[in-house]
Amino acid sequence: MDVYGLQKIGKTMIIQELKNELLAAENILNTEYSFEKAEPNYCRCLEIIYGAPESKSQFVDLMTSLFESNQVSDEPLAFLMHSLRWPEIRAWAENKLRQMPNPIATGRPLEKLIEAFNEDWENQQFYELFTKE
Repeated sequence: MDVYGLQKIGKTMIIQELKNELLAAENILNTEYSFEKAEPNYCRCLEIIYGAPESKSQFVDLMTSLFESNQVSDEPLAFLMHSLRWPEIRAWAENKLRQMPNPIATGRPLEKLIEAFNEDWENQQFYELFTKE
C-alpha cells in the first residue's frame, strides 16, 4: 500500500474515533443525564480534533451529519464549538435555522448551538474545562 493509502486509512480511523467519542457522550447524556460525566468524552473529542487539524472539513461534515440524523444532540456540539468557535459550524446552524418553516417551534437545538459561540454561554458553568478559565 502506498503512503496515500495509509494516510487515508489514518484519516478514516481519526474520523471514526471522533464519532465514537461523540456517540459515547450522547449515550451518557441520554442514560445518565449528566453533563459532568460526558465531559471527559468531549475533552477527548477536542484532543482528537487538535491532533488532526488537517481533517477539519471531515470533522465538520461528521458533526453536522450526526446532528442532522439525530445521533447527537446540540450539547456535544455546543461544548465543542464553545472551545473551537468554528465559523463553518455557526454558518451551517444559522443557515439551517433560516430554512426552517417554523424556527420558533423547532429551532431551539440550533439556537442553543449558536449560543455556545458566545463568551457567556449559559451551559459553560456545568463544565470543569470552562470554569477553570
